[in-house]
Amino acid sequence: MNYYLLFFIFLFSFSYGFCQNDTLPMVQVEASKINSPSPTYKVLSLEVENKSTLSEVLKKETGLYLKTYGIGSLTTVSIRGANASQTQLIWNGFTINSPTLGQNDLAITSVSMVDNASLHLGASSLVNTSGGLGGAIQLSNRPDFKKGVNLFLSKEMGSFEIDNTALKIKAGNYKWQSFTGIIKKHAKNNFTYRDFLQTPAQLVKQQNAMSDQIEFAQNIYYQLSPKHLFSLKTNFVTSQRYLPPIMGVKTKGEHQEDQSLKSSLSWSYKANKYFQQVAIGYFYDYLNYIDTASAIDSKITTKAIKAYYKARYYVADNMQLKWSLNSGNVSAVSSGFDSQKQQYRNAVYLEFFHRLKNKLTYTASIRKEIITDISTPLLPAFSLKWNKWKELKVFSSVALNYRVPTFNDLYWNPGGNPNLQPENGFLSELGIEFNKKNYNLNVTAYYSLIDNWIQWLPTNKGYWQPQNIKQVESKGVEFSLKKHLKIKHIAISLKGNYNLVLSTNKASLVPNDASVGKQLIYVPKNTAGITIDANYKQLNFAYAQAYNGSVFIDASNQTYMPYFAPASLSVNWKLTKKDAKTLFDIGIKIENLYNEEYQVMANRPMPGRYFLFVLKLESKR
Repeated sequence: MNYYLLFFIFLFSFSYGFCQNDTLPMVQVEASKINSPSPTYKVLSLEVENKSTLSEVLKKETGLYLKTYGIGSLTTVSIRGANASQTQLIWNGFTINSPTLGQNDLAITSVSMVDNASLHLGASSLVNTSGGLGGAIQLSNRPDFKKGVNLFLSKEMGSFEIDNTALKIKAGNYKWQSFTGIIKKHAKNNFTYRDFLQTPAQLVKQQNAMSDQIEFAQNIYYQLSPKHLFSLKTNFVTSQRYLPPIMGVKTKGEHQEDQSLKSSLSWSYKANKYFQQVAIGYFYDYLNYIDTASAIDSKITTKAIKAYYKARYYVADNMQLKWSLNSGNVSAVSSGFDSQKQQYRNAVYLEFFHRLKNKLTYTASIRKEIITDISTPLLPAFSLKWNKWKELKVFSSVALNYRVPTFNDLYWNPGGNPNLQPENGFLSELGIEFNKKNYNLNVTAYYSLIDNWIQWLPTNKGYWQPQNIKQVESKGVEFSLKKHLKIKHIAISLKGNYNLVLSTNKASLVPNDASVGKQLIYVPKNTAGITIDANYKQLNFAYAQAYNGSVFIDASNQTYMPYFAPASLSVNWKLTKKDAKTLFDIGIKIENLYNEEYQVMANRPMPGRYFLFVLKLESKR
């Protein structure tokens, strides 16, 4: 029934679209904004140019804590004390979190094939979906309709047999555009580390850690007129990764194969005061985990068909209405399920944006979702920004949000708990932003309280089972500073960030729970980062220094892992002038510059200092 409703809305919108006049800017400008939060929310734009993976971008741009098992291995992110499944990943308006695991592996989430990336913190994630109790990460593509052909080729080679190749071609004119990209990555990851679990400690070589990945993307855009834009976007990733053992343990031959297909077809229309977009997408994911020593061969296949209708109406120059309808069907087949599982998700979102004469801007919104066999509440949100002073802005937001249990939480056999309730969260923030010429300062304080926190616990039946047992309180401060300056012929960009995260288990249903009042495991209280980027003529120098505070690895906070502070350095030389039609770049990167011995996850060694050599060719015709 929901699909019929969406279909009729599409027909109405199409007929409405052909009877309107066009006076606003080109339609792709609006199309790039329809999936983004209101400007009253805190949103961080991420620099994806010349970056490979999403984990690399987040590490150097935000200072967020990334949990990783090593190069090419599983990598997840923690935002404002929330766990990985409480961070939503949005691809061109569609949520792509795994319905079985609830999270995404950032190690195989590339940003080389997207045009824009942004971090939506707290309540701002509600514009696209629920579940972002920490926030959401948005990846999007858009055309520029520049006439000509642009070819980009890069080759990256380095330590541990790292060998990465990328080829991207963009061609078109003011009516149509095509983007084709293919990336191949390989690394043996056979680095040497000191095994402290042996007595005395021994230098050993990482085993069973090779990774291979291929990614292909094809986007086609056609602009029928300045009013109408049609888009077809496709992205396919396949990877084969061998999973290294922890320190002191011989390899068990673990390896994992991943396949992921994302595709969407959309139509966007812009009239004088009205913009709308209709999109339908198909998503396929396959994961095969094999442990030869334990005779484990686990397979998970998920498929989803999703559609949305989104619109914005300009009531006046200072007033907007936004609304959207979402509908989707997700199915999963897993070695851990007794049968195929299926879930329908439908949603309605309404938003009102108003800019007052006293330079106060506010946004009020509400989201309602209908999910198979799960009771869901209304999700209101309110945010405001005050531009009373020329250089200083004050912003604030409050919202309710929730995350529904995953398929594994509900249906895993044995252990799934169909009686689980959604995790319910209250989110709030208050911040200031100071902008002056070549200078930006942002300070944000936030608070969240999440009830019905889901945790897997051992049972007297001999297996683990998820339960709603915790109330988690997170509070903290985010600080970021950007400064641009020029010293004679040298242009310098400075960026610094610091995050204080106090995320504790405030209450528990488990008797005598030793974790009550304690910091959550693998959530550092302090993280920070500094980057320095300098350009002199055709030479670029970049230095990045990260700091990750110590983390507790047991719930009672008795055992911890020490802080670590890896640094990186890169030098790039442009062999041709900027205005040349063919550009050649050559560069070198040094990761873990000071050869620091550290671990992100307990007993999972990270590589010492290693090198990467980069060649780039870009041709514009």
